[in-house]
Amino acid sequence: MFELSTDVCNIKKLRNGDFSAYDAIYLGDFSCPEYPNNFSSNAKQLKAGLDMVKSRGQKAYLRLYAVPSNHDMPWVEDLIDTALELPFDAFEVHNLGLLRVLQQKQNTIPVHLGVFGNLYTHETAKVLKEYGVTRVYPNPELSLKEITYIADNTPIEVLLPVHGKIPLVISETCFILEHTEGAKACGEGKCTFPCLEDHWLKRGRNDGSSNDWSLKDTGRMTLSGKDLCLIEHADRLVSERFTAFYVQNKGEAEGYASKVGHIYRAALERAFAGEAAADCAPWLAELGTLSHEGLCNGYYFEGAGQRYFGRI
Repeated sequence: MFELSTDVCNIKKLRNGDFSAYDAIYLGDFSCPEYPNNFSSNAKQLKAGLDMVKSRGQKAYLRLYAVPSNHDMPWVEDLIDTALELPFDAFEVHNLGLLRVLQQKQNTIPVHLGVFGNLYTHETAKVLKEYGVTRVYPNPELSLKEITYIADNTPIEVLLPVHGKIPLVISETCFILEHTEGAKACGEGKCTFPCLEDHWLKRGRNDGSSNDWSLKDTGRMTLSGKDLCLIEHADRLVSERFTAFYVQNKGEAEGYASKVGHIYRAALERAFAGEAAADCAPWLAELGTLSHEGLCNGYYFEGAGQRYFGRI
């Protein structure tokens, strides 16, 4: 009927978290290979993570490092070689180089294009299909109307983010370390992982007006301050024939993915069953308590990403 997925970066979070609301798990943090026991950079952790996800009756997708430099390619290829021997349900890539590497290794596992693949058009999706891509994550700047057009005019499945902070920028260097006392230690190969704490970039009067804006920095990736939220639009998503939905979990506290996932599963199950739209007020209230900076609709309704619209 539909698939709801989220992301988990390492075995500790996978073991301790409740991800029962999800049909599939994207394993790994594609932004920082230095993150402790990251599935995206630690080949020794792959089988344990895969086995745990499979034991829960879920699909397991492996996220590959999004911005590898030439000096990263040897270890990235070693990770891919290990993963190819395991029954992953898909690999997620963000650049054409790794897509080509998978093709050269005669990969037969489905491939998903991640958010930093920067897909804007259905024509790009058609090209990617020739390289074995079966699912795409559209660029976050696209409106829901534009994403629907891509879905309707390409043979590739579209993954639609429905909740969580919006990935905006990625870098191979860590913004947090460059502006903290830990920079020197990390340069010596002793990262203290200040990214485990929240870091916010804010500007404005802090009075809740339109002059205020905020971003969340996780080191090598910057996300929106507000949480994307489509809980009031489940009926519309079903009517426009989307079937793959995603909750962004990067940098969130333990329990976030569980609470958000159960809310969206209830809303989507109701919508796919053709039941009357639910009263979303209780769900909105709970989702609001989980968001540090509030809720928004991203760019889905052709705005600038900061505003929130209810049913329209």
